[in-house]
Amino acid sequence: MKGTAVTLADKQMETYRTVAYPCIYLTSASGDSAYTGDSAYSASQVTGSTCSPNETHPTSATTASQTVAGPDHRSYRVDTYIVSTTPTGGRALKTVTVVVRQIKAGVVAGVLARQASTFDQAQY
Repeated sequence: MKGTAVTLADKQMETYRTVAYPCIYLTSASGDSAYTGDSAYSASQVTGSTCSPNETHPTSATTASQTVAGPDHRSYRVDTYIVSTTPTGGRALKTVTVVVRQIKAGVVAGVLARQASTFDQAQY
């Protein structure tokens, strides 16, 4: 299960590596306790976009919390957190954290995988 969770986290993170910097955002943050109780959660999640209308990206890139089926046919919850920071004298950065949780009998359970990556607007 952990191997599958790492694969799902990798897949979600790769999604962000394929979109332009302005398109790294969430449509809204999830409000349940599993999401808001995570150490990656911030009340100032990056929501909304300055993404150009002709730039496209998968819906999974803007969804804060989603349930997906792994290749092992089990259900996993993939939570995404995005926060923006600007270091003193630096450019704006977005830190994306992906957390994959186990789902047991329809209930969100423990964390199986966690990945974080920082995106710099100069990369795009």
